[in-house]
Amino acid sequence: MTHESVSPTDSPHDLLATVRELTHQVRVAQRGSWFPLLVFAAITLVAIPVYRYAPFVDLFGTCRSQPGQTVCMTPNPVELGYWTLALVLAYGVIAGFYVRQSRRRGIGTPIRPYVITGVALAVAMAAVSVWQVYQPLLPVPADPFADAADIEVSPVAWLVNGFASPIAVIGLALLVLAWVERNGALAAYSVGYLVIVVAESSRFIHSSSPWFFLPHLLVPAAVLLLGAAAFALFRPAAEVQA
Repeated sequence: MTHESVSPTDSPHDLLATVRELTHQVRVAQRGSWFPLLVFAAITLVAIPVYRYAPFVDLFGTCRSQPGQTVCMTPNPVELGYWTLALVLAYGVIAGFYVRQSRRRGIGTPIRPYVITGVALAVAMAAVSVWQVYQPLLPVPADPFADAADIEVSPVAWLVNGFASPIAVIGLALLVLAWVERNGALAAYSVGYLVIVVAESSRFIHSSSPWFFLPHLLVPAAVLLLGAAAFALFRPAAEVQA
């Protein structure tokens, strides 16, 4: 980023225009949106072996068995633990990236609101998931072995349940990052991301395959990777000149 000297003869209008231009240049130089998207894509992909191979821990006693079949009415607590820990660690890595970038460019980035919001949402997501064990938003069938596709769920319940997912809280926190960076493109991307992942999470996949969950992880991971590539391609390359 460069700055222009101000002439004593400049009018107040010119001075205001110069200040606005410098402010815009600083905000652009502060941006590093591609990195959080890359980090979140990575932890989403790492979640695949966790979902597939982590043993189910019936922590809340919701599993029911019959010969040849076991049905659990809640997500695996191991998955919940993974997401909570992975999200908190991700925000720590992201904070470190922005601090390093600020020192290198000589421009501070007010990243704290984003990191605090992200960690708070991760903890809230875990708390809501535990609360839903006892107060489920989605109706619980009287017969746990019945076809879940036949259960009628209101759009509001699906929407609230979708926004409480770990994949969705990533997008909610990205809206805060867009505000911190004054980045309209990131805000639009975050809204689009939320629409995609909430719609994907509301889609029931009727399959007996142990990999049935893949679309719920691969779709958001692909959207995050594409976003990271796009923002990296158009990221500002200018550095603060001494």
